[in-house]
Amino acid sequence: MAEVSTSRKGRILVIDDDRSARLLLERVLTRAGHQVQLTDNAADGLAALATGGIDLLLTDKNLPDVDGLELLRRARESNPGLQVVLMTGFPTAETKSHAQELGVHAYVTKPFGVHDILSVCEAALAGKPGVSP
Repeated sequence: MAEVSTSRKGRILVIDDDRSARLLLERVLTRAGHQVQLTDNAADGLAALATGGIDLLLTDKNLPDVDGLELLRRARESNPGLQVVLMTGFPTAETKSHAQELGVHAYVTKPFGVHDILSVCEAALAGKPGVSP
């Protein structure tokens, strides 16, 4: 029998230029009961954030138009309380440090397990302390 999540359901914006990653995240998060919006670039992501109603930003660090850390800085200007999970396939101590300074909930290294990313997102939505799988 499938495990049923009892965590808070939210509206999650996924920004990743990798189509397969976006679709995987959409499937995992939607199956868990979350509303998911997808985009492949920072400009469209910032436009989506400007409309309001997003509870969690799940973004890649390497985007085609704006670095994920710059995206995070801009998102914080208009949405200071926004929960953010930053994903990267190229982790560095410097990137992790900058991400933490900007207030990310979690810093996730790709590849990741789908259960791990779901747990991180649900912890962020519930306001639980950040963890990185």
